[in-house]
Amino acid sequence: MKRFLNNRKLLITLLSFLLLVILIGISLQGRNQSHWYQSFVRDTAGVGQRLFATPIGWIDDTVTSIREVRDVYKENEHLKSRLNDYAGNAVKVRDLERENKELKDMLDLNGSIRDYKLLPAEMIGRTASEWQRFVTINIGEQKGVKANMAVVTADGLIGRVIQASAYTSLVQLMSDTSRTNNVSATADDTKGKGVFGTIEGFDEETKLLKFTKIPNDAKLKKGQTVTTSGLGGKYPSGIVIGKITEVKSDQYGASKIAYVKPAADFEQFGHVFVIEREAKEPFAETDKGGDTRE
Repeated sequence: MKRFLNNRKLLITLLSFLLLVILIGISLQGRNQSHWYQSFVRDTAGVGQRLFATPIGWIDDTVTSIREVRDVYKENEHLKSRLNDYAGNAVKVRDLERENKELKDMLDLNGSIRDYKLLPAEMIGRTASEWQRFVTINIGEQKGVKANMAVVTADGLIGRVIQASAYTSLVQLMSDTSRTNNVSATADDTKGKGVFGTIEGFDEETKLLKFTKIPNDAKLKKGQTVTTSGLGGKYPSGIVIGKITEVKSDQYGASKIAYVKPAADFEQFGHVFVIEREAKEPFAETDKGGDTRE
């Protein structure tokens, strides 16, 4: 009996130990596996997070992109503004440099022409309809300006005064095609002999002056300089008119005609000199001033 009780205690102990091992195993297995309702909750939460996270992320990316575009736009506008300022300043600098050079050249001209008084002036008016014919300058009779006085830039002759009021004057340009617009001119031939003729007429297509009434025996060639002759009393002698580009016989064969590229730019100029000189009896030019517009 005693032996049976001892065996029973041993059996109970073994069974208890075995049960404990089984319970521990079940407990450990439960930690690595989820119940179906736990998995459902986790899956549902994950889907919800994805549903909300996707549009929120898209909105956030869109807002970020808009900010970046706005920043780029602002920077672009700033750069454009600076570029416009730079372009404007560059134009001003070029204008100032051109004006500075023009004034320096005018000073050189003033020093080279000693026999006549030079009256400085600025071009203040020019109409589109008469662009090639007339300009208005800002000095007149109060400064001693009279009709038939020559007007020059630093590069050469551009025209003459045809009307003078108290404070302004009207200048007829050499590019005016009026028949009354003529200048006694001269050029040295290949032997150094002076050849005389008249500048009359302007070719609007080629932008060349016509040097006419040249004797047939004159030996002129391309590149020779044409200047005022001083005959006629309007223009002092020696003012540069331009250079010969071509010489040929006129349409009647009675004389030669040379085409002259003007030394002065009739299109763009700002500062001029009026050469103060009393008019004498004309030789190859019109004797009276006045408005010659047709």
